[in-house]
Amino acid sequence: MIGSTGVGKTEIGRRLAKLAQSPFVKVEATKFTEVGFHGRDVDKIIQDLVENSINLTKQLRIQQDMAAVERIVEEQILDILTGKSSPETRKSFKDLLRKGELDKHNITIDAPVSGPGPGGFPIAIDGQASPVQMNQVFAQIGKIIGGSKKERKKMPISEARRVLTEQEMENRMDAADVTREAIHLAEQHGIVFIDEIDKICSHGESRSSADASAEGVQRDLLPLIEGSVVNTKHGNVNTDHILFIASGAFHTASPSDLLPELQGRLPLRVELDSLTEDDFYRILTEPQANLVFQQIKLLETEGVSVEFQDEAIREMARIAALANSSVENIGARRLHA
Repeated sequence: MIGSTGVGKTEIGRRLAKLAQSPFVKVEATKFTEVGFHGRDVDKIIQDLVENSINLTKQLRIQQDMAAVERIVEEQILDILTGKSSPETRKSFKDLLRKGELDKHNITIDAPVSGPGPGGFPIAIDGQASPVQMNQVFAQIGKIIGGSKKERKKMPISEARRVLTEQEMENRMDAADVTREAIHLAEQHGIVFIDEIDKICSHGESRSSADASAEGVQRDLLPLIEGSVVNTKHGNVNTDHILFIASGAFHTASPSDLLPELQGRLPLRVELDSLTEDDFYRILTEPQANLVFQQIKLLETEGVSVEFQDEAIREMARIAALANSSVENIGARRLHA
């Protein structure tokens, strides 16, 4: 995917993944030149894709089960409120509960005990461990220590509904089943967006050490794109059917500067035109939460009422297009400048 910065290359990939309900991960090709001479951490791309796939799988399951879970939680709250009362009393409480009139009423439920946090006991931490890894460790420790314990807690119904919903959802989700489904989703429908691929091209006849490092990154990306098995902490992932989208501006390089093997694995080429004045106008008017609407609502918080005429929006679009053509083409980012 070839196009200058700000024309929407990444957004196209994100929208595609959202429409297809596919796990999506975006990485920058230049990131891997910083790790080592041959960018040996390219497997981290697939690891991140699997993590995103697990989160997506959980969200999809929550959406599927939410109606049934809400009914179960409602019955649990009614049991606490009415006990063995008559059906008429239960029905009246159900109507009040659904209207939200009982949200501030306190009830007592069995809530899970939170495990001790990072300050609860001393842990030897490797200086090279990342914050994300340590957060995962603490989360697992908390689940092991406090996950099965419960205590009686008094809280408003609005808060109790959230706690009971989380408990019911957790009871319905088997971790091994979710992981297995997430790996299958990543293998069959995963989308990897590799941005700034042009920055690791070795263009021209002269090659510096940086060019050699960049070529090493291309060679390490090649097995992933060709199809290989990557080992992650959740299991092995086959990349044969994962969709890889590479993008870049290609101002100083061209796609032909990539390794021939890599070019052969990225057969489809799409060139995006620079944004025009009409494109800027559509960006400022068509989205529901467009930039003009955001500024109006932002000023309303200060008690200021502003109305933008259509001519004014047209003028903003014209100035943005003019600045991009005469100064530097930064695409839609010009509207923020």
